[in-house]
Amino acid sequence: MEETIEELRKELKTKRVGMDDPLVDRDGFPRAELDVHGIRILRNKIIRKTNDHQAIMGKLEEYMFKYHELLKKEGEARSNQKKKIAQNVVKDRVIELHKKLLEENPSMTKAEALQKALDTVKREAEAKTKKLGTENGSKDKKLEDPLEQFKAMDSFLLVAKVWPGSPAERSGLRLEDTVVKFGSVNKANQNSDSLKQIVMHSEDKPIEVVIRRKGELVRLVLTPRKWSGQGLLGCYLKPIH
Repeated sequence: MEETIEELRKELKTKRVGMDDPLVDRDGFPRAELDVHGIRILRNKIIRKTNDHQAIMGKLEEYMFKYHELLKKEGEARSNQKKKIAQNVVKDRVIELHKKLLEENPSMTKAEALQKALDTVKREAEAKTKKLGTENGSKDKKLEDPLEQFKAMDSFLLVAKVWPGSPAERSGLRLEDTVVKFGSVNKANQNSDSLKQIVMHSEDKPIEVVIRRKGELVRLVLTPRKWSGQGLLGCYLKPIH
């Protein structure tokens, strides 16, 4: 769809006008040197295609956010399950050692045997952790950074102003941050209307924003919404050329 929109824009340029150029003269009559009817048809097509595209992108952003939230919840559930399993394993090991110590040392009290069992399990866990750390140290360094895919991408917007109390400020956006990705828009696919359309179709819906701050990439979630100031974001994003 993006290619179709771009082709329509190129066709419009061949008619020597853009989306906002007037089609009538000072007296209100159609400009004789222009194909007014053809231009209006092209403009309507561009507007419809752009609206359709942004509606799709808005839905995609919403579904992606929900998908990431679901993954997060599933990850937390799995983590809790693993903790319970680990706790049961440790408990069984302590009981096993405690019983064995009492059998091998009849003079040892239950409290002494329990303390010794706990100390033994602790040493075993530390040794295992150290061994795993040594074996997997190099693998840990190679674990994929969720922001790795954005490191080679250039910023295309500069945060020139953030109004206090605005949705932008609440999201964590700061002055001098540069935007690498705003929803589905990045430097490679941006155009003059893409950002405006995403914001317009995402009111009260979260948008993933990846920014570069002092050389480091940061992921934020910005939700466009009405507030006491103008617009839905409350910030001024200046294009970077």
